[in-house]
Amino acid sequence: MTKGAKKSKKIPAAGRHAAAPPLVSCICPTYGRPPDYQHLLEEAIESFLRQTYPHKELIILNDCREQELVCDAPGVRVINISERFPTLGDKYNVAILFARGALIAPWEDDDISLPWRLALSVERLGRAAYYNPLSYWFLDRDGLHADHTMGIAHNLSLFTRAAFDAVGGYPASSGAQDLHMDAALRSTVPWIGPAHARFGKWARRHQLAKGKKLTQPEWFYIYRWGVSPTHLSGDRAPEAFYQTVGEQPVPSGRFLLQPRWLNDYVAQTRHHCP
Repeated sequence: MTKGAKKSKKIPAAGRHAAAPPLVSCICPTYGRPPDYQHLLEEAIESFLRQTYPHKELIILNDCREQELVCDAPGVRVINISERFPTLGDKYNVAILFARGALIAPWEDDDISLPWRLALSVERLGRAAYYNPLSYWFLDRDGLHADHTMGIAHNLSLFTRAAFDAVGGYPASSGAQDLHMDAALRSTVPWIGPAHARFGKWARRHQLAKGKKLTQPEWFYIYRWGVSPTHLSGDRAPEAFYQTVGEQPVPSGRFLLQPRWLNDYVAQTRHHCP
């Protein structure tokens, strides 16, 4: 370099200092599944383990004092609490206190999430704070369905921790906590995805974009119906039912959770795709 010449600045290689993908904390409240319905929770854990998105953790919050749940699968933390939470909303809020991720994904203990759920959701969330695709498979005793009426679908959503804080967390209710949380997020933070008809025009004020609608092969959630006698959504009085479930006797002991799928759910959905 000749005297007086300016030294050029080094430009870092593209992507060298790119931010790491955000950690997604999957939140799974559970109660009294073992031993008869332990397989439901184990399938939910297996759904987590099969996710192609690598930056993830699963928080299982168990408030059944008679049962200690144990799982040594990677990325899975089981938290056993000795006192029943007054509502399911309270339970979600406490579970999120244990979460480390910047993104939160509700993770039902009796449903199936297909392997691309987290990766696709993080991609679709983009700059928004809440993503709900409002599209999922429905599985009952008659088989797998795609032509059903879509519900609120908050259980398959993804939202930021900042959004959770902005709405003050889940309401202290059981059964309708997902409806109220979905409505609060849509009315408070930038969200993306289709609008549910029941919320009307007011929810669209914060709609960042409609987003690309999921094609049927992209659907990543199987909502199961009638797989256990303690399905809160299936009861006409969920608040009272939540209390009743907590008063019923359950087998006591220490239960080792062994994640696995009892069926090839990806193949099942592929068989039903047009």
